[in-house]
Amino acid sequence: MVLIVILYALWAASISSSKVLLTYTSPIFLTGIRMFISGIILLAYQYFYAREQFTFKREHIKLYAQIIVFGILISYFLRFWALEYISASKLMFLYNLAPFISAIYSYFAFSEIITRMQWVGMSVGFLGLIPILMTSSAQESSLGEFFFMSWQELAVILSVATNSYSWIVMRKLVRDNNYSPMMINGICMFTGGVIALGISFIVEKIEHVYPMTMDQILPFFGLLGFIIVISNIVSHNLYAYLLRTYTATFLSFAGFLGPLFAAIYGWLVRRIEERAS
Repeated sequence: MVLIVILYALWAASISSSKVLLTYTSPIFLTGIRMFISGIILLAYQYFYAREQFTFKREHIKLYAQIIVFGILISYFLRFWALEYISASKLMFLYNLAPFISAIYSYFAFSEIITRMQWVGMSVGFLGLIPILMTSSAQESSLGEFFFMSWQELAVILSVATNSYSWIVMRKLVRDNNYSPMMINGICMFTGGVIALGISFIVEKIEHVYPMTMDQILPFFGLLGFIIVISNIVSHNLYAYLLRTYTATFLSFAGFLGPLFAAIYGWLVRRIEERAS
């Protein structure tokens, strides 16, 4: 259980840091550069220090492709785009929809039965999300709304759905095919990063992708390196490792820890700013 707490503490820190990085560059380019560098690091480690698990079978290409498309490209594009307009804490609250979606996926993929207590827990959690969905900031509403939700909230919900599905697919590779979590993440992140960078160069303006001045490059890559270590290298592989012991539904339930850590980080940042001023 300690590892689960550490997992969501790190994830909350990475979301808050990602919002800062989006003040430097665009969502698609941020996805590409982050995944590209992370993939190289993971594959290099796997090749030099765990070469016996450096394996890939062609019959699993479809499973890898699903993780790349749904877990990397769609999920992160939508997440980072929405994060430009909403707070990190709100994004994490919306990611608490993951248990509901994961439970549905797990039922069809692994025939996992949802217990009565799990239904109660999911119902309480869903009711708690309704007030959040019904409140939008002026910045969110500026792009319009769909019924009572902003487009950014809908983007996060779709990001949750695609991300949850990718973890179900990864569980098949880890549990049923005995792949190393680091190998899976390395291949998917590297390939997804290359594709995202290609898309960025095609659809995004160069001046928007590279808006940084020389004095901004160092803090940008410093913060990027921090996120890559705690999220792409530690958190992603820790999550995949935990899938050997826990179900995707249970780990999604534990995601309710995320907003708690986000609130703590927000309080710490405010205290630091007050002392600095």
